[in-house]
Amino acid sequence: MAKPSWLKNLLRPTIALLFIYFLIQKGPFRLDQITFILGQSKILLLGLALVLFQFSITALRWKKIVELKKRITLFQALTLTLIGQFFSFFIPGGVGGDVVKALELSKTHEISRSEGLATVLADRILGLFSMVLFSTVFLGLDYAQGHSSNTLKYFIFSAVLLILMVLGLTIGPKIIEFISTQLGQQKNKLLLFFEKLMGSFSLTFTCFQSPRALLTTVALSLIVQLISSLFMMEIIRTLGVPLPSFFVFFSLSCFGFLASAIPITPAGIGVGQAAFYFLFALINPELGNAAVTAVSILQLFFLFFALLGGVLFAMKPLLKFNKR
Repeated sequence: MAKPSWLKNLLRPTIALLFIYFLIQKGPFRLDQITFILGQSKILLLGLALVLFQFSITALRWKKIVELKKRITLFQALTLTLIGQFFSFFIPGGVGGDVVKALELSKTHEISRSEGLATVLADRILGLFSMVLFSTVFLGLDYAQGHSSNTLKYFIFSAVLLILMVLGLTIGPKIIEFISTQLGQQKNKLLLFFEKLMGSFSLTFTCFQSPRALLTTVALSLIVQLISSLFMMEIIRTLGVPLPSFFVFFSLSCFGFLASAIPITPAGIGVGQAAFYFLFALINPELGNAAVTAVSILQLFFLFFALLGGVLFAMKPLLKFNKR
């Protein structure tokens, strides 16, 4: 029996609130720290500038993938990215901001819905691949320098995950080819389903196999992650909490953002706080508390630009989004 739509709509925000409640009860969600940081004009100005730049780089990364299908301007890519961010925050059901972004792209450009969805899927998967790659490289560098023996287990986990992702992205096209061959011999509903499913990843495989496209995506993803990590480090430094080495902080932040990307709660709220707390509290409980504060502040800036995305969505008929 299907769940009522209102129940589905309430599920994700309810989970987010439960995570926040748990963190408040346990102690790491410190409203006094958040209030203190929001009172620092330097942090506010820095956050506005950095997060706007981060969204611009994220939009540029997606633009590079979209242009494998259709030309799009950076302004259009940024506008659709902010609109997608708005729906990530304010649609509590199963429709994510990436899906809305893809559908809006198909409405304003001569591109099909399936092609639009393929672009956001490629952007998301290759972005996640980049974070796993960064975690593996930076944790490996930290362990090689002997800064902390506690990073070895994270390095092993990250390296295994990276190998699995590389294997999946490498053999994926071969799986599609095999299924297509089988379909030529027989009409099987299961094979048809898998062909359609794997076909949606075709653009992802194409980008992964193109050195130029992959290098561009990884480089832009590095800038995006550096912005988030450096901003969070500045917040923690402002709180007066000692920081681990940059390699460790950056790598664990990538793990935290990977967890936030899981579509359990709107825009990763709650899940992100829990992930950052458990990752950094293993180093130092005080650092775990500060990491929760830092990611909460970062999410508030994301929310600010998401609201701007909502305004742009309302103004979209006034913007020159003509089909080209």
